[in-house]
Amino acid sequence: MAVDLNEMRARLTEWIGKKMPRARDISLSELQKPGMGLSSETYLFDIGWKEDGREKSKSVVLRSAPREHKVFPEYEIGHQFRIMQILKENTDVPVAKMLWLEEDPAVIGAPFFLMEKLEGDVPQDYPSYHGSGMYFEATPDQRTKMWWGALEAMVKVHKLDWKKLKLGFLGESRNPADSVDRQLAYWDRFFNWMKDNPKESHPTMEATLAWLKKNRYSPERMTLCWGDSRIGNTLFSRPNRDVVAVMDWEMAYIGDPEGDLAWFFMLDKQHSKGYGLPRLSGTPEDAEVVRRYEALTGWKAKNLLYNEVLATFRYGLTVISVLKKFRKQGIPIEDDLILNNFPTQHLAHLLGLPAPGVKKPEIKRIEETKAVVQFHFTGPGGSDWYLVSDRGKASRHEGMAKNPDCTIKVSIDDWKAIRRGELNQLDAWSSGRLVTDGDLGLLTLLKEMIDEATRNI
Repeated sequence: MAVDLNEMRARLTEWIGKKMPRARDISLSELQKPGMGLSSETYLFDIGWKEDGREKSKSVVLRSAPREHKVFPEYEIGHQFRIMQILKENTDVPVAKMLWLEEDPAVIGAPFFLMEKLEGDVPQDYPSYHGSGMYFEATPDQRTKMWWGALEAMVKVHKLDWKKLKLGFLGESRNPADSVDRQLAYWDRFFNWMKDNPKESHPTMEATLAWLKKNRYSPERMTLCWGDSRIGNTLFSRPNRDVVAVMDWEMAYIGDPEGDLAWFFMLDKQHSKGYGLPRLSGTPEDAEVVRRYEALTGWKAKNLLYNEVLATFRYGLTVISVLKKFRKQGIPIEDDLILNNFPTQHLAHLLGLPAPGVKKPEIKRIEETKAVVQFHFTGPGGSDWYLVSDRGKASRHEGMAKNPDCTIKVSIDDWKAIRRGELNQLDAWSSGRLVTDGDLGLLTLLKEMIDEATRNI
C-alpha cells in the first residue's frame, strides 16, 4: 500500500507542534525518500518555524519501521533511538543528535524517530561503491583514509563500557558463551520465520546453521556491537573524507566484537566479488584490516572463521528475506537467485559445502570484457537497441540482440530521472520501474559507455 506523503506530512506537522510548544507557524517541506535502506523506511525533510520573533529551520531524518513486507520479524525502533541517544550524550562515537521518539504506530502508521540530518556522503550499496559513486571516484589514499576511519569508529564502539552506559536492554547474557547462543537462537528463529512454508529447503543455509551450532565457542569478551558494521553505513565529510557519523543501529547487539570485524570485511566481499567487480586500489586487504584492528584494540582475533561464517549466514538470511519482500511487491525473482547468491556461494567456499549453483565470474577490467547489453525503452519515443562492448570499444545497434548478457527495461522518463539523479536506481528497481535481467555487474562496469550511449535520449 502506497504511503500518502501529504497526509503523513500533515500528521507529522501536528505531532511536531506538540514537541515544540514555543514554536509558531510550523511547516514541513516535502518529504523525500532517499535511495537507501531496504529494511527500515527513511524520509528527509526540513522543519520551519517561528520562535521569539525569529525564523528558524532544521533539516531532519525520519526513520520508521516498515508498514508492510518486513525484512526482519520485529523492529525495535525504540532500541535504535536509545542507543544513538546514549552514544551522543555520553561518548565520542560520532552519531547524529536524536530529537524525538514515537512508539505509537497511530501517528503515521508505524513507530518512528526523528534525528538531525548531517551533511556528508556515504559509499553506495547499489550500484556497488567499487564501481561508481564517491568511493569509486576517490583517490586510493582517500579510500584508505575512509576505510581506516570507519574501522576506528567501530573500535570506539567496542571499547565502550556497555554496562556503565546501561545498554543491557540489547540482551545481557550471563556469560560470553550465552551471547553466541543468543545470536544463534535469534537467527534460527529468523530462518523459520522467513520461510513461506515449513518444508521450504535451503540446503547451504541449513548445513551452515548445523555447523555453527556444532562449533559454537565462548568469546573472551562481550562488547556493544554495531551489528551492521561497514563502510556503507559510515557518513564521510566533504571534501576531507573524515568520519561524520556511524549509522544504522537496527542490528546492534551485545556480543563478541569479532562478529563486527568479520561483518566489516565480509560485506566488502559482497560489494566486490558479489557484483563480479575487482576491489578498488587503496582498499585494505582482510589481513591488513585484522592487523590494524588488533593493534587498535590490543585484542587478538581468535575466532574469525566462525564469525565470518556467522556473518555470512546472517547476511544470507537477510538477502533471502529482501528477495522474498521484492516478490511480494510483484518484482520477478527467480528461485535460483534465492538459493544461489553470493552469501551461499561464500559459505560453500568457507565450509567446503557443495556449490549452490554456477558462480558468477569476476570481471577484471573493461579492456578484457566483451558483452552485450539490451535496452527496452518504453513509453512515448520508446525503442529497442543494444550496446556492444568489445574490449573497451563501444558501439550501439538498433533492434534486438541475440542472447544479450544483460537486459534493461525502463521508461524513457524514468531513465532520464535516474541519469539526472532524481530517481535512485535501487528505488527504481525495487519498485518495478526498472527491470533488469542477466549479469548486473556489467551495468556498473560499463556505466560510462551506457551514459554516453544514452546521453541524447
